[in-house]
Amino acid sequence: MFIPTILTIFSLCSGFLAPIVQSQPIIYVYAYSWTPGFCNDETYPGCLDPQPYWETNFTIHGLWPQYAENGYPDFCTNEPFNDSIPQQIGESTMIQYWPNVMEYPNSSSYDSFWEHEWTKHGTCTGLTQYQYFDTAIQLTNRIPTPTVLYDSVGKNMSANVLRENMGGSDYVSLQCSNQILNGLYTCWNQTDNEPTTQIQCPTSVLKEDTCTDSDDIIIL
Repeated sequence: MFIPTILTIFSLCSGFLAPIVQSQPIIYVYAYSWTPGFCNDETYPGCLDPQPYWETNFTIHGLWPQYAENGYPDFCTNEPFNDSIPQQIGESTMIQYWPNVMEYPNSSSYDSFWEHEWTKHGTCTGLTQYQYFDTAIQLTNRIPTPTVLYDSVGKNMSANVLRENMGGSDYVSLQCSNQILNGLYTCWNQTDNEPTTQIQCPTSVLKEDTCTDSDDIIIL
């Protein structure tokens, strides 16, 4: 007689539930970083010696598959990070657009940021590693850093004005620490695993907006 164990029951239940989760539509969250705000009061190597580009442009935090309703997949395969990909794309390009300011560029740990983003998020995209990193870099040109932002460096600006310049209040989730801007999220539809058009963000993403204490945000 077959007597199911707890592990067997868990496995059967997991197998039953998996299609329900996987049937949710997948979108992308494209996460930007505003390095001057992220670096506030930090002494990371890239904060002490930033590239000029980082001081006036958003850089990339990550490209994250997300369920259209709530939650996200992560660590979907065991495919290890290929450390030749940055060289294939161009290491200077990767450092400019997707920097790891916590490490020195010549450090053996510099790739750790890219490795994390691939392992946690990239493995869930259905893209090759080259496609994943190249797609994220190309996407940064779709909605470039708005002039109104770098015209406000060293000043306060309206959070709502920034939202409107990044697609609209339902299309972006700003990220602040003590009202100091340090990044934002935008949301994208996808076709064949490639981000296509900016879309309204799910409520779960909009709720992550942390620049809500007042309309004024600080731009370092």
